[in-house]
Amino acid sequence: MSELIEINIISSIAIFFASVIPIYLSFHLEGNLRKLTILVGIFAIVHAIYHATEVFGFEEIADNVIYPLSVLVLVIFGIWYLRIRSVKRAIV
Repeated sequence: MSELIEINIISSIAIFFASVIPIYLSFHLEGNLRKLTILVGIFAIVHAIYHATEVFGFEEIADNVIYPLSVLVLVIFGIWYLRIRSVKRAIV
């Protein structure tokens, strides 16, 4: 087994289990914080899927579809965070 495959297996499992925390928290939070934790959870799941597809040999799909999708989710998270932050500064 290649060293890169082993790293992708470990990364996929670790990231998937790490995504459980924000998903669990999103059930107990409300408002904007809930939306942010959902986005972080989605990002983590998509990134875990990226590593899993690398393991199974679908490098083209992983690199050209799933990786940009995870970046898009992360950018949406950043935009949403900045939007919330600017609204809170306007209130204060």
